[in-house]
Amino acid sequence: MNKKIVLILLILISVISVIFVYNDDFIYKKEILKITSIKTINEDESSNLLGIKEKVYEKEITGIITNGKNKGIIKNIKYEETYSSVITEKYKVGDKVFIDNNNIETLKRDTYIVLLIMLFIIAIYIVGKYRGLLSVISVMINSIIFYIGLILYFKGINIIFICVIESIIFSCISLLIAGGINKKVLSAIISVVTSILIILLLLIIVSKITNYKGINFNEIAYLTVPIEDILIPELLIGTLGAIMDIGITMSSSISELIDKDNKITKKSLYKSSKEIGKDIMSTMSNVLFFTYICAGLPMLVLAIRNGVTITNFIASNYSIEITRFLVGSIGIVLTIPISTFISIKILKRGNV
Repeated sequence: MNKKIVLILLILISVISVIFVYNDDFIYKKEILKITSIKTINEDESSNLLGIKEKVYEKEITGIITNGKNKGIIKNIKYEETYSSVITEKYKVGDKVFIDNNNIETLKRDTYIVLLIMLFIIAIYIVGKYRGLLSVISVMINSIIFYIGLILYFKGINIIFICVIESIIFSCISLLIAGGINKKVLSAIISVVTSILIILLLLIIVSKITNYKGINFNEIAYLTVPIEDILIPELLIGTLGAIMDIGITMSSSISELIDKDNKITKKSLYKSSKEIGKDIMSTMSNVLFFTYICAGLPMLVLAIRNGVTITNFIASNYSIEITRFLVGSIGIVLTIPISTFISIKILKRGNV
């Protein structure tokens, strides 16, 4: 099919999807209120223990109920809004909110989510064409497999075993869909699986030696299962994306070098791979660092504003994030020589 036609179809599907989701109030059991006007009734100030002041607004929303037996009824609801919106939300005319009697529960966000998803699909098609769409399909398949894994866990199957099997399946599906069936992808898959098993072994050994000392589990203190049942699979799956990226990058690079010069020696390949590994090692580590650390940035800002020191906050809230970053970085460092060795062995035949 013509690429322009596919793009037009994607845009058309996106527009239809967004319009449908914006008007899908009838599928929800909870009442939905479409805001037609907002007025401020009262404005006040509150202060915390440090004396930091914040404006607090008492507002009244007027809207029309868009679903259920009360559809079409105009309703007025009073609510409180803070300047920072840490514990409250800011609404605007045209927003739709879920309500329970005379209380606003939350914003109806499905329209925004679908809009972002469709923009992502269009963008990935523009950049990656059909292969880009295949990557979206691989994400969908992997999500289903992940959900199946959760069901199996709740049925009593060991979660670490499930995690290892799923990691291997994720790797095979993602890499095969992205690169097709060839030696380059085969070497990447073997590299990723080898790295996963080595990292799992290291995690088990370290956890047994340290007994998780130095990690603060405040954010998962509500768990009613052993920590190792969750933490090790979480660290392993969290590292998987970076490992797959490194594996396919090294394999593709070595394959390209061999294609350009079939007589290139293994010694030259190892030397070139070493330089490639140096280039991608730092960038991938930084990606992991900013991904994990910035996830808690809003809470960090809130904590500092309320008098919590950075060192105390990091010690009590960031230890797991730092652990995730370190495990991911170790995975990157290990995967580079592993994928280099395996790729050269598979892709470069002969003893030269």
